[in-house]
Amino acid sequence: MTASTTPRAAASHPSRKLAAAVAGWHRALLNAQATGHPAGNNPYALLQAVMHDPEFAWLRKLSDLILRIDEANAKGATPSPEAMQGFVADATALAEGEDAEFKERQSRYVLRPEVVAAHAAVQSTLRELRQALKQ
Repeated sequence: MTASTTPRAAASHPSRKLAAAVAGWHRALLNAQATGHPAGNNPYALLQAVMHDPEFAWLRKLSDLILRIDEANAKGATPSPEAMQGFVADATALAEGEDAEFKERQSRYVLRPEVVAAHAAVQSTLRELRQALKQ
């Protein structure tokens, strides 16, 4: 999801809503981990750290999910119901702690209000999407 996407556009299709929620969660976790990191005050150095520093590798699970959703939307059509079910399943696995490494790394930041709020937003979006996919 690009920075120029409006909240209204994000809500226009469930896949965009999911991508926006996951992006917010990713941003909160990234900012939390960047606090105190040598690259934390330099956006270019932080980008390099996110892409190449093993300490940030766990966050790529979220960025990869966002990328897959965005690619599905970029093809001019909305993702198929099957693709949406896959995106929801992948996001749910991360949000509910099914990935042990991700769960352990995220647990370092669970007391940060911005992380709690972003995680809650993802969980709320997932509940809503799971209900919609059942219909």
